[in-house]
Amino acid sequence: MPVSSQLLRPVGGAFITFTFIVALVINLLPWQAEVANFTPDFVALFIVYWTLNQPRRVGVGVAFMLGVLMDVGDGNVLGQHAFAYAVIAYLTLSRQRLLNVFPFWQQALVTLGMLWLSQALMVIIRLLLGASFVGWGYFAGSVLAAIIWTPLSNLLLMYQRKPKSEAL
Repeated sequence: MPVSSQLLRPVGGAFITFTFIVALVINLLPWQAEVANFTPDFVALFIVYWTLNQPRRVGVGVAFMLGVLMDVGDGNVLGQHAFAYAVIAYLTLSRQRLLNVFPFWQQALVTLGMLWLSQALMVIIRLLLGASFVGWGYFAGSVLAAIIWTPLSNLLLMYQRKPKSEAL
């Protein structure tokens, strides 16, 4: 049965919060520093996902707060993640209805662009504050995020899909 013809359960705030906590923990793991160029920004990835699929629950304010948490946890310039996350949340929300009708592979390309924009904004902020350029490899994790977009979306939608017995 195609996803579009299935009824979806409403998503609880607790589940959304749980996914963001998991994303924050993954982003702040100690091994992230060693392989930072090859791991996606999971918080940004989930911001794009939830603003796309639950725009009334997750928006610019939530993205900004998560960004502040990332800045504090990562020890970065306060506000760089917050600004970048708020921008991608705003852009996702502004085209949410259009993006929702795209197939997953096209959503993955849009997500790739959003994550690159987020990273570019953070690099620009660092450069304006006098830091050196981090290198082009910094943007490699976004490609992995785009690759895992479809399985991640299906996994999160699986939680919402009603069993066939309930759908009748």
